[in-house]
Amino acid sequence: MDFLYRTRPSSVTESDLLRSLLADRVVGALIGSALGDAIGLYTEFLSAAESQKAYPHKRFILSTVSSPNSQDQVNQTPFKLDDHHAQHTPGDWTDDTDHCLLILLSFLHTARTPGPGVASLKPVPISLDDGYGTTFAVAIVVQPLPTPMDLANRLSIWVQCGLRPLDTLPLGLGLLVADVVNSPDFLRDPIRVAREYWERKTAPNGDKLAPNGSLMRTAPVGLMCVWRSEEETFTLAAELGRVTHADPRCVVACVIGSALVRRLVRGEVDSEGDITHLIQRGQQWYRSRGVNMVGAVKEAGLDERELWRHVGPEVTLKDLKLDEEGKIGYVYKTLGAGVVLLRMAMRERMKADGPRETQERYERLITQLVMEGGDADTNACFAGALLGALLGRMALPDHWKDGLNHGKWLKGKTRALCQVLGLEDGRYNGMDDLDTYPEGGRGVLSREEMSRRWIELDERVRRKMEDA
Repeated sequence: MDFLYRTRPSSVTESDLLRSLLADRVVGALIGSALGDAIGLYTEFLSAAESQKAYPHKRFILSTVSSPNSQDQVNQTPFKLDDHHAQHTPGDWTDDTDHCLLILLSFLHTARTPGPGVASLKPVPISLDDGYGTTFAVAIVVQPLPTPMDLANRLSIWVQCGLRPLDTLPLGLGLLVADVVNSPDFLRDPIRVAREYWERKTAPNGDKLAPNGSLMRTAPVGLMCVWRSEEETFTLAAELGRVTHADPRCVVACVIGSALVRRLVRGEVDSEGDITHLIQRGQQWYRSRGVNMVGAVKEAGLDERELWRHVGPEVTLKDLKLDEEGKIGYVYKTLGAGVVLLRMAMRERMKADGPRETQERYERLITQLVMEGGDADTNACFAGALLGALLGRMALPDHWKDGLNHGKWLKGKTRALCQVLGLEDGRYNGMDDLDTYPEGGRGVLSREEMSRRWIELDERVRRKMEDA
């Protein structure tokens, strides 16, 4: 890839460094999201008080580490066992990361690195936060973006038999996603089906449903749109979000979340003011464009005061009441959790210089978030993507990365993403990667086979609970 500098003479070494910088943030966002998910699983569905009682040391270990004050080894943190957590093994991610991967794999399936017969776009300018005000351009390959229909197909397969490339079960399936995806017409017109579901259903208190299931999967949109415009990012985020979640609050949360990831990777978020301005642009885009998309909900608005009560510059984690009974899955809570943690990280950004200090900051902030309980895996999945995009892969704690189940596989997909974005050398063609096919190259499991697997899981859970 050729990078064209416009402010000072460049060299091959500088070009490689700039590519590496963006790749570092892409990796940080994608793996950081999975790590947040895995750590959040520890306190998912617990209150803050229950989280404190279950994990009084407020530290989570995914792989064995040395104690800082002795030669002793600190082992992997076990779950507080209950019927929910007994389904998992420490280091697992949940449905949140699975659904992120459905979008990523959809993108990778039709993506390829430059080669004969592959047209490139004109150079795309980008300014970097590198201390020099450097602007450069990169010639990139035209990569098709995921479509709502392809995501709907992949979600249907996931609901039926899990993430096929890894042969894992669809654990954590939410009620809204289950009902929408299992609707007879879902594969023909998912956006219409999602809207009709929204029109029929209300929460127990009479409010319209606005859960966080579309926001949790949106981070890859910001990554695949890193060379595209903010307008394109807003549009794709809204289109993919509305496949299951029609409420305007869900749509604007996806719009804001995806655009934040994109701008963080590009180094275009230098202050808390930049965060605030992006949120305002997302609101404005929805009011002028999003509400006029085909099939968009027009009967309800964004409830903008409610939005700013969750993402404003003075909001704290305590203010969000993340463990509020009956409301833990509210989309503005998850959006707020990510934005608040990002603001906290921005305030500390210049306090640490080395890898150890940066990892300590990422770990401390994510841990502080998950100790609030509630829908902790989803909150930390989204927040982990934002912090990873801001701080890069260097910030991800080694003992979390080393203990992430399927971490090697995820690292390979992350590298493929960097290659097709022109940020790393190498050849990749998604059509040659069976993992990117909707069935993951394994086919769809029969109902009989799935029934057998659920019975086996129930037996493992029973044994775990008896042993405990």
